[in-house]
Amino acid sequence: MEEANAIKELDDASPPIAANAHQASWDKVELVASADLRAELATNKPPEGAYAWMVIFACFISLMLSIGINDAYGVYQQHYQLTEFPDESTAAISWIGTVQFLIMCLGGVFSGFLCEHFDTRVLNAVGAATMGVAFIAGSFCTSVGALMATQGLLYGFGASFPFVAGTSIPSQWFIQRQGLATGIALAGSGIGGMWMTSATSALIESLGRPWAMRVTGIITMVAVLAVSPWMRVRLVPNRSERIIDWSLIKEQRFCLYLMALIFVIAAYFGPFYQVPSYSVVVLHKSESWGSNMDTLMNGLSVVGRLSVGLLADMVGPLNLLIANTVLAALSLLVFWVPFTAVGTLLAVIFLFGFAIGGIVSVIPVVAAQVFGLARLPSIIGMLFVGYFIGGLLGVPPMSALLDNVGHRTDYTSSIWYMAMLPVCALVFLVAMRFTITRKLRVKI
Repeated sequence: MEEANAIKELDDASPPIAANAHQASWDKVELVASADLRAELATNKPPEGAYAWMVIFACFISLMLSIGINDAYGVYQQHYQLTEFPDESTAAISWIGTVQFLIMCLGGVFSGFLCEHFDTRVLNAVGAATMGVAFIAGSFCTSVGALMATQGLLYGFGASFPFVAGTSIPSQWFIQRQGLATGIALAGSGIGGMWMTSATSALIESLGRPWAMRVTGIITMVAVLAVSPWMRVRLVPNRSERIIDWSLIKEQRFCLYLMALIFVIAAYFGPFYQVPSYSVVVLHKSESWGSNMDTLMNGLSVVGRLSVGLLADMVGPLNLLIANTVLAALSLLVFWVPFTAVGTLLAVIFLFGFAIGGIVSVIPVVAAQVFGLARLPSIIGMLFVGYFIGGLLGVPPMSALLDNVGHRTDYTSSIWYMAMLPVCALVFLVAMRFTITRKLRVKI
């Protein structure tokens, strides 16, 4: 295992890095893996140029549809729970969306390996076709088990390809505005979740759930296929012969980051999945009002992605990751745990939506700066192991608490569990930062 903390420039464009984070006299600390210093270019297209922005647009569209559909699952959850499968448990129904996300993450591990060996443009196209087929097939399903296999498993597998490519490619094409570019690309998932939540709700109401899924599948397949030619890497990746690079586990800093990621992802989907039904059951609002709250939260996550992406270039991505994790924890502990009112729920939606958007925006930026660009696809693949574990620790236990402790009407135990997850993530993030530097006023 190699890691170099050397004062050098990458591709004659990288900013300087400190030889020792604890002894650095300047206020900016960046870590570049030795693999980055030897990385070869995969194309002669320059960074920061017009082509680079086309790559960002392609990543934006791919993530808008692949992750946006998963973010909008709360509408399906609400429909299945209250209308189509009222006799099924909340936990059983939530497994459709959970399997979708878990397989996306598990597939992401293999996709990271494949992205190092094959053309990411081709892999993105394969993912587009698979996602479309999955939703069209799901439109003919009439049981929770069948939907878990199509809308959950098959879709999750297809989405893993644009998920990996869309999160790992943007950082390679920008140096001076890396945080902003990555934030714009990842804003696609929030924007997708925002408009797809409203669109799905409207389609289900006007056409019924089967045709809503068919329309979604066709749009996803066509749009992601159209942008796949621009989903290309800039640096030739280190081609690992192992699907999972377990050597990363030997790095203390990576282990701390992985643990933080597990708890962040565990917290991520809770509000998105539970706010729509909470609005109906606890606040006695309409189903459309609950769906609109999900739309609003997705919209705030877009603002968070863009704002934090821009600020990351000025104050450091790790610093902002910690700050947003604090905000996510406070939003749940202060405004949702003690209250059951519309006003406080709106506060949760505004604060948590903004915070969680900022968190997902800087996760790949932190990984790129701390662990290196050249092995980023492999690192992102390994982080998806954390995503997978986080998915298991998130919505399923929350739904089980709602079923067994709250009897599907009292959300208190579920919300308490949800609120403690970002608190746990914060502990590991602060510990990770201390392994880099103990100085507070340092850009990192």
